[in-house]
Amino acid sequence: MQIHDASQHPVLAFFTWIGSTLIMTATFWLLFGACVDMEPPPFEPPARVVASWDPLQCGEDDHRVVVELEDDDGGEVSGSVPCRLGGLTLDVRHWGVYRGRIYAWSLGPEIRSVTSVRLDIDSPILWWTVDTPR
Repeated sequence: MQIHDASQHPVLAFFTWIGSTLIMTATFWLLFGACVDMEPPPFEPPARVVASWDPLQCGEDDHRVVVELEDDDGGEVSGSVPCRLGGLTLDVRHWGVYRGRIYAWSLGPEIRSVTSVRLDIDSPILWWTVDTPR
């Protein structure tokens, strides 16, 4: 049995090591480069609408205040809280024009104090003070 000395061809071993590394790197980027080459979607920061009213003006009945908003694309966002809390926060998907309504609601089919609204959301947080829905 004959043992070969690995130091006989050090130059060939070095170029084989470098060549195989280069081939594997090129293969990786050719196969997976398309995943990195995608253009990121345009950044549109989400916004938050903070509606507030005077909770002392709510009266004795325990009603809720409902805020319903809809953007130009038909995306809806809504929320409701007891009137005595005095405020409601809604997270909207993008900046722009939202239309909707704010009203008072208690258990049953009737809604009261309906007010149509139009909001131009052009900042990350929109502070919105409304008359207390009764």
